[in-house]
Parts: sequence; C-alpha cells; structure tokens
Amino acid sequence: MSNFATGRRFALAIPVFIANAFLLVTLAATALGVVDGLLFQSPMTSALFAFRTQLSGLSLVLGLILIALLILVPHLPKLTLLPGVLVMLWQMAGAPGVTWSMMDPATMLPIDAIAFASIIFGLVMNRLSYGTFLIRTADLPVHERLVLRTLIAAPIAALVLLIVPIAAIITAIPVMLQQQTGGYLRFGGQGLEVRETILVKGDREVRLVGMVHIGDPQFYRDLYASIPPTALVLAEGVTDRAGVLKASPSYENAARGMGLESQGDFQEMLRNSNRLDLPPGEPQPAVDPAKPFVVFADADISDLTPGTRKFIEAVGGIFQSSTLDEALQQYMGVTQSFTQAEIMAAMDELLIARNKKALAALDRYEAQFSLIYLPWGAAHMPDFQKQLEARGYVEKSSSLRQIARYDTVLEALAPGRKAPPAAVEIPAPAN
Repeated sequence: MSNFATGRRFALAIPVFIANAFLLVTLAATALGVVDGLLFQSPMTSALFAFRTQLSGLSLVLGLILIALLILVPHLPKLTLLPGVLVMLWQMAGAPGVTWSMMDPATMLPIDAIAFASIIFGLVMNRLSYGTFLIRTADLPVHERLVLRTLIAAPIAALVLLIVPIAAIITAIPVMLQQQTGGYLRFGGQGLEVRETILVKGDREVRLVGMVHIGDPQFYRDLYASIPPTALVLAEGVTDRAGVLKASPSYENAARGMGLESQGDFQEMLRNSNRLDLPPGEPQPAVDPAKPFVVFADADISDLTPGTRKFIEAVGGIFQSSTLDEALQQYMGVTQSFTQAEIMAAMDELLIARNKKALAALDRYEAQFSLIYLPWGAAHMPDFQKQLEARGYVEKSSSLRQIARYDTVLEALAPGRKAPPAAVEIPAPAN
C-alpha cells in the first residue's frame, strides 16, 4: 500500500468513526425509545427515560459534528447519512407535523419510530452500495485536490454549524409552544394568539381560555368585559396563606421590559368580583349584578411538595430579573440546580395536580351555573379539555384572541430604549 493511500485512510478514519458512531448511537436511542413506547411507557422521572435522554443528547452532538463533516469530507456516503441527519434537524425544529407532549412520553413514539426508520434506511443503503451496514474507509471514493476542497469547505462548514442550530431553535420555539399547549398558544401573523374553546354538555357550557402571564393590557380588559355577569369564573392563582415562599414570583419586570402588562391586573379584576370562596368569617359583600361570580380554584403553596416549592422560587427569579443577561444567568442556575427528573416532577404537579383541583371545583358548581369560564395558562388547556371530554363535554367552537403584538414587543426591546423601572415586589399568586 502506498504512503498516499495509507495517509488517506488515516485522514478519513476519524470522520468515518464519527459517522458510524452517529448511526449506532442514534439507532440505539431510537430503538430503545420505540421499545419503551410500545411496551413500558416509562415516565420521565424513570432511570430508563434518563438513559434514553443521555443517548439522544450524544446523538445530537454527533449529528451536529457530522453536518460539518459532510461538507468537509465529500467522501462520506450521503445516502447512508443524510436521512438520519435530516430527521435530526426535523426533531430540533420541534418535529412539526407530529402531535406530542413533553409531559407524556408515549406521544414521542412516532418521533422515535421515524428517526429509527431513517437510520435503518441509511444502513440498508450502505449495505446495498458497499456490502456492509457500517461505513468503511476503504470503500470511500478518491477525490482530487482534497486540500483545496477542504480549505474552501472549512468556512462553509463553520458557518453552517453556527446557523443550523440557531435556525432550528428559532423554528422550534413556536412549534413546541403550539405542541405543548395543544394549539392554545400560537404565533399568528401579527402577534401571539391564545385560543378560546367552547365545550357543551346539554344546557351546560364551559369556556377554556388560554392565558399567558404577560400580554397587552387591552387583552385582559376585553376578556374580563366579555364574561357575562351570570357566569362563574374558576380562576387560576396559587395562594400562599401561610407565607411559605421566601419571595413571591412576579412577572412585572418581564412585562414592562416587553411593553406589556402582567396577568396580575386581570387577577385583581377577578378578586374584586362576586367571590364565592371567601371564608365564612369574612364580610360577605353584596352581589354586584354587573360582575361575574368567581372562585379561586387553585392550589395553595402548602399543598405542593417541597421540591416543587423550591422550583417555583427558582423560576420566579428568572422573571424578576431586571436585564436579559440576569435572566439568562438565573435560567442557567435553574438548569444546573435541578435534575431533569426533578423538573418534570415539578411540572407535572404544577399542571396536572392543579388541574384536578380546578376540575373538582367545577364538579361542585356545575349544577348551579350553566356557563363556567376557565381562564388558565395555555399549558393547562390540553389536560382540561381531555378531562372535560371524559365528563361528556364536546367541543362546540373555537376562536383565537391576540394577546400581544410583535411590534409592541420589538419596539420595547429596541436598542437604545430606556429600561423601565424595576417593579416593586408585591405578593401575588404564583401561577
């Protein structure tokens, strides 16, 4: 064997190793995902799901490196590798076209199945082309002017490696938000939109209104004005009667920084309505015929586990940040302070457990009111709708409300704009 051939094989050994590692790690991760989805359906807090996540993370890192190698090393077989790489990019973009939820691992089965099939396709194509399932250095074609090709391809590969993850994240954010909220939160043509769904059962009607912690002030005013005085509002808002939290989460700074308003003002309108949940010892004000009836049907901080309370305080610090840099530092602190299992357990309690409490209140008051509103965070809505449909309700109609305009936010975030004053810390419900 000539020195040139030996050198060529040595130079290609590392790219071939990374390419094969991507195929094998992705195959293992997706095969495990398919088997788990079909047979075990392990919760996100399980050791098996944590292992799957680690394999998927390694697959992602290898895939990003492979994208650059496909540009730098034209020898690598495209039919073998591109199917898996393209599916990986589709996953990074939020897997548009597939309905899935982070809170329900079983919904990820189609994504794992598609990724598994893409790797199998690549391995079969390599077998048909070269006689082996994995890539061999000896089978790769010879290209002339390899040094010149590499010099030209290097800056292109670096640029692609920089642009691809950013583009995928930008694409993934709206897709994932819409996926995780069941379409109750979406990016419209002119702004962020929330969905209102009417469900009926006989002469009873329930309206699910997706909410966001911050939005245009007019959205909250219009929503409150649209609620008939004969309706019952089962309101969101975690209480802290015993003062358990060291600091009450506040969204004021985040809202002001984007030229918007916090949901707290809407909550205040509800607190000043015809309350049905006031303790017997408190003065019961006369019914105002112009305002709806309200029950705060949420949990109290003392009802939540210590781990979830700690998570609420940590996340609250992100929204209380006075600058974007401070918010990013707070976010990194949260990701480093909590394991994925702890985060998922807290999210499950903050969504599903609180939904159960709200629906228990709906069951209590359903016979007294023919119209009930549930204006809760958009992430609560898929489970609310699922549980209501299990109670016999059927969807009658659905509409969208614009909660924030893009131009308002962009104007507030424009460079050179004077930063808004920090919000005064006022105890408020931790939604």
